[in-house]
Amino acid sequence: MLHGSLHVDSHRPPRPRSLRPWYLVATMLLTWLIGVRGFMAGCGTAMYLRGGMAPDVMAVAQQARDQGEPFQFTYLVLEAAQARALSLYQDVSFPLSIGKVILGGLLVIASGLALGGRPGTRGFVLQVLFANLAFAAVDYALTRGVRGAWIDMVAQAGALLPPDVPERAGLTNPGLWWTAERVRFVVFELAILGAAALALTRERTKLYFQAVARTAVDPGDEP
Repeated sequence: MLHGSLHVDSHRPPRPRSLRPWYLVATMLLTWLIGVRGFMAGCGTAMYLRGGMAPDVMAVAQQARDQGEPFQFTYLVLEAAQARALSLYQDVSFPLSIGKVILGGLLVIASGLALGGRPGTRGFVLQVLFANLAFAAVDYALTRGVRGAWIDMVAQAGALLPPDVPERAGLTNPGLWWTAERVRFVVFELAILGAAALALTRERTKLYFQAVARTAVDPGDEP
């Protein structure tokens, strides 16, 4: 009897949790963070544009310069310049901010469902990822004017710093900012979303969701 019991247990299929790929967990955690960031950024932009108050970048820069802290100067100027640029292009930035709220929220939900191994959610998560990829590309293309505006403002404000301050060279170099924005877009948006979509199409991921679906039908196996 004991031998027979051991024989049966040894041929039981592996539990779904043991089949969950590490790269699925890693990419879904990253997309969850992107979703939260997009949702919060969209809400912040929409509320700011509804308020209708645009900061004076040069006034902010002069005030920050008098404090004598280059790092704080960079942060305050960058924040004010980006806010001012959004207000200058609010006909584009406001609708995009609403899109960020919607798609960011969906990405948070989809990532959570994938991490939790909900049966039948792989297709939904893929659709949300592709929608966010398409939106990211559209957003980047439509906000070129926004980026150009705040980069120019940052360069002008950076010229207020004394020549011997090391941060001055970077702040007044528009090419450096354009490169940083391209890297941010490719690495922290396209690459992560694309990697997450690829992780969901891998054979091991498919097997994991199939095992989860079987568990939903036969509760004898834990997820």
